[in-house]
Amino acid sequence: MAKIIFIVLLALSANAKYPQWLQDSVKVVAEFEQPNRYIPSYVEGYGFVINYNLVLTSAKIVFNKKKADEITLYHTEVLGQPIACLSHAKILALDDNLDLAVLEVERFTDIYCNILPTPNFRELSFQKTYFNLFKKPIQTSLQTLLGENLKISYFSEQDWSEFLRSRIAFRDFLDFSKEEKEKMLGMPLFIENDFLGLKVKEFPNASSESLKVGILTHKEILDFLCKLENETLVFKNKKDLKEFCKQP
Repeated sequence: MAKIIFIVLLALSANAKYPQWLQDSVKVVAEFEQPNRYIPSYVEGYGFVINYNLVLTSAKIVFNKKKADEITLYHTEVLGQPIACLSHAKILALDDNLDLAVLEVERFTDIYCNILPTPNFRELSFQKTYFNLFKKPIQTSLQTLLGENLKISYFSEQDWSEFLRSRIAFRDFLDFSKEEKEKMLGMPLFIENDFLGLKVKEFPNASSESLKVGILTHKEILDFLCKLENETLVFKNKKDLKEFCKQP
């Protein structure tokens, strides 16, 4: 009996340490060809896996005057384990004015970045693990976050080690240095387990208060996706998005 209680407590402790959205987070590495093709340039950032094998990230990571030549995604198969190769990805949509890129996962790999034949277990598993973005965003404002001194959550990693949850007061988050903010591009931000938005570059002259401080909110992301859904064929055959965008 004591052993059973210990196992339950251990599971609860692990759940507190590793929220579900950590499993939907990825590291993004984009490769750009340089004039000297033997010395490629790499840009690192983060991303967030949503419905339909799509990944949200900062446009600045995967686009620099031209699209990245190669985009590789990394994550951890088991929380608490080192980060390893997951797949390659391609740019499906991009808006530099929002610093948002939507990637589509393709060519799954093993943990050593060798491309796997299809279908494969990683592809099948990946289709079942994602954050459902198509739901009503939380109703909050920057003033509320500052006034109530709320804490936001994000994931952190150092030197390709495991993803861990980090919490910080929103006011302190805004005080991060320019270098610290650059390293967080593409990072999903949460209030507890409610998705707040994506860390993007700052737009001091933006009409959106959140974009001024470098946060693209859940609502702003949905507005962008629904605009593409209504005006283009980028997201064809994505029924859940189509149904969501029809809602008032």
